[in-house]
Amino acid sequence: MNLAYLGDALDHWKGSLFESLQQASVLRDFAVDAMASDWRSWHSADISLFAHLLRIQVSQVIPHEVDLSFRKEYFNEIRHRGDLFLDPDTGIATGKVKCISQYVKPSEIERLLQKPERVLAVYQHVRGQSVSGRVDTVCRSVSGAIGACHWVSYESGSVAMVFLSKSNNRTAEIAMHFAKVLGTHAARRIRTSDGPNHVVGRNSTVLNP
Repeated sequence: MNLAYLGDALDHWKGSLFESLQQASVLRDFAVDAMASDWRSWHSADISLFAHLLRIQVSQVIPHEVDLSFRKEYFNEIRHRGDLFLDPDTGIATGKVKCISQYVKPSEIERLLQKPERVLAVYQHVRGQSVSGRVDTVCRSVSGAIGACHWVSYESGSVAMVFLSKSNNRTAEIAMHFAKVLGTHAARRIRTSDGPNHVVGRNSTVLNP
């Protein structure tokens, strides 16, 4: 998240997803890390607006003393033990990138998913390719870093919200929640890794509610 984009339509989209999941008690002990590439420029009013748009309390936003450029130290400050949303500017890195502050690395996701029942949601922006193709690529990259991993994606025209967990029960619960909410429209929006062979990036199942 960057202050230049705070308040755009996508923040409302993110908030509606989290509000729906929290009201249904699908997310547990939920917190948000803005992954702000310009965190030192944020003021209390900015943090309050960010929380308001995401339909959470300010207390659910993880504070930081360390700049995102110091990756190990930054992630050491995430001591929250429940479900977590990461909001990088672009999404999950699948190779070398010019500006790592705009991304979260698969190795960093591995660290955060050491709690086996945790759901980790990650915002993913997409340019120059299909959203589903990019989601498959990032989830293969995550799987290569951490082994068995289940995912559900809520996909739109140029963005996706990817929910990751080592627990297939947690991701199945998210998938079924959105299938219930969207009804016949879920087949165009929701995909899950748990196809017949439970292989991340292959046999991706399109939900048919």
